[in-house]
Amino acid sequence: MPARHTELPLNAASLNAVVDAMTVVTLCLTQILTQEQRERFGRDLVTMAEIAGRKGNLELTSILLDVRASVKTRDEELDAANAAGDAAA
Repeated sequence: MPARHTELPLNAASLNAVVDAMTVVTLCLTQILTQEQRERFGRDLVTMAEIAGRKGNLELTSILLDVRASVKTRDEELDAANAAGDAAA
């Protein structure tokens, strides 16, 4: 394993790892936000993706939408887990 990030090869696997890492950091950070703040954050990601798309930056558009989808999925999973916990109580 490379000792530093600058030694990573630039290929599909390393780029996917960077996107995955960004998504994990985003998920961790959004968990400290209220539901309303997370929704606003999601809308902002979509807006930024739309702007990037209009500028022709389809790679950034795709990454931003992937991150948004991950955050939304995680929110839905947490909501379902909380509802199940409430129903069991």
